[in-house]
Amino acid sequence: MWTKVVTGFGYWDVYSWLIFLAIASFFTLWLRNSGRQDYKEGTYQDEIYFSGNDVPEDGQDISVPADSAYWGFIKVFRPYYDVMLSVHNGLAQDYLGYFVLSIAIITALIVLL
Repeated sequence: MWTKVVTGFGYWDVYSWLIFLAIASFFTLWLRNSGRQDYKEGTYQDEIYFSGNDVPEDGQDISVPADSAYWGFIKVFRPYYDVMLSVHNGLAQDYLGYFVLSIAIITALIVLL
């Protein structure tokens, strides 16, 4: 009665899915249980790793500014950022104008080519 679920795109064999879920559950539980057995809750093993430094008590001190977190990304794209900062003025009308101009150029290229 429930061996096949018929849809508009074919059928699903219910027993195949149940077997797949049982196998996936077995491997998931096996992988979970194969971890280290010497973990002790409430010891130094529970502490946050803070790059080898002592973890501050105040949570505000834990934050990392974005320019520190993405310094390599910013360094690589420095020429691009310099151009974008010179163009950036914070006015939404200018950005909308750039968008409309870009769409007009792309449309003209599509029509001409």
